[in-house]
Amino acid sequence: MPQKRNKSTPDDLPLTVLQRLMHVERCLFWRGELQRADLVDTFGINPVQAAMDFRVYMERYPGNMDYNKSRKRYLPLPGFRPQLIEPVTLDEFTSIPSPLIPVATWPLPKRRATPHVLLAMVAAVRERQKIEVQYQSMTGDKPTWRWLSPHAFASDGERWHVRAYCHTRGEFLDFVLGRILATRHNKPSEIDSARDQKWHTLVEVVVTPNPDLGPGKRQAIAAEYDLPPTSMEATLNLRQSMLFYVKAKFDPELVPDPAAHQLFIATLPS
Repeated sequence: MPQKRNKSTPDDLPLTVLQRLMHVERCLFWRGELQRADLVDTFGINPVQAAMDFRVYMERYPGNMDYNKSRKRYLPLPGFRPQLIEPVTLDEFTSIPSPLIPVATWPLPKRRATPHVLLAMVAAVRERQKIEVQYQSMTGDKPTWRWLSPHAFASDGERWHVRAYCHTRGEFLDFVLGRILATRHNKPSEIDSARDQKWHTLVEVVVTPNPDLGPGKRQAIAAEYDLPPTSMEATLNLRQSMLFYVKAKFDPELVPDPAAHQLFIATLPS
């Protein structure tokens, strides 16, 4: 489970131990308790190692956790403050079941590629190969075979794309991984990825709370996105090839209701 580490994370502990101690804090924060089985089952260690991990944690961070003999589990103490993790989003904790904290997520279908396609495309990028793919574009009725020279992957936050030179179109384009239905032949590519200027050009985009919202609502949105309270602006550094997706997400013309369109592009690179 990826999570944001605290700035005070120690660098003198083995990574495996550090990961287990971070899980200790996740359980204390989210469930308010944990047992040896939480480490044993999650990391496949033995109970003796789990007991050693608990001891290491309590020695390093006294006042955060103690063993409750009557309940036979470890509990956070009243002054508990995470020292190894920095809780900033519930995404970090929802995989830990907690009977006291109900959680629901959007039941949206996942956009995904098949393992075969992922394996082939990752290998093509890594080996600098040209690969023939069957792709379903949104401009054609049927999927067609085409040769691509892929060189990078990118995400717009909702789906993954592969950045590639299309030998059919004669230009560098984005291709949705989930729309690649199959792959077959591959060969060494003669395309130099340095020619993809839109990928290698970095641009800055300034976003701010929608100016059509009232002052109080704009301040609330700024606080939600951790924007400076005075300027209420954030500068996004991204590749020029990703501008299309940023504009599609934040363009106010797409959603006329300002309450439904909370962030706004203040400036775009010329």
